[in-house]
Amino acid sequence: MTHAWLIIAHNEFEILQRLLSMLDSPNNDIYLHWDRKVKDLPAVRVNKSRFVVLSNRVDVRWGSVSQIECELALFEAAAANGPYHYYHVISGVTLPLRSQDAIDTYFQACDGKSVVTGLCQDTPYQEKLKVRRYNLFLHNYASSNQLRRKASQFLWKSAITLQRVLHIEANRGLVFYKASNWLSLTEEAVKYILGRKEGILKTYRWSFCGDEFFIPSELMASPLRQYILNRDDYLKREILRDTASTFHLSDYQALANGHHLFARKFTSMP
Repeated sequence: MTHAWLIIAHNEFEILQRLLSMLDSPNNDIYLHWDRKVKDLPAVRVNKSRFVVLSNRVDVRWGSVSQIECELALFEAAAANGPYHYYHVISGVTLPLRSQDAIDTYFQACDGKSVVTGLCQDTPYQEKLKVRRYNLFLHNYASSNQLRRKASQFLWKSAITLQRVLHIEANRGLVFYKASNWLSLTEEAVKYILGRKEGILKTYRWSFCGDEFFIPSELMASPLRQYILNRDDYLKREILRDTASTFHLSDYQALANGHHLFARKFTSMP
């Protein structure tokens, strides 16, 4: 099988190099997006895979449409060199828990269907907040600068409250689904998503964590909805207070003895 690995990275360079080494195979093409905020890029490398580092880098801001813009840029870069059996969107702190042969076997059993995890419709409250309001002031919502972060979150919350009082609602009439933004899409699914690029950016321009919604919602509204697999053995992750908790490299063997294909997010810190 041929695979395009679309990696979104901004830190944990040791983990990233380990990921690249584990994916390094003639049947794997690797596409890496560095967050534009990373000033000093490390010298990561592979030996067997085609390796493309995107030159048009997005300033990725957590929760904002920039996350979607980054994924679309990776899809476009990979599709230009396709076709592939699968396009995998992963983070730079993800590690596979299976060998390349086992990964091939897993996706061969998927019989040409896209693979997601956690596919569902969100609670009415969360859906309204994330994709039916105009989420303003997200640029510094998760900033490391405390003053900017607090100011951004105050302004964001104030704007949401005002919209609630005035009964302002975005995206009326659309049906939304959500899933983990770490997923594996077929060639047909990627072509469909790229064909909807302008509409996607318009619909999710003011969304909050819209990267969890845009692919499942678009595919579920298309003829490709019958070619989606929702598998709970795809990705091992633990969510604590809306944020993924970390695994250490010392946890790797225990995770590899489980039944998941991938795990995130790893840290090299003690």
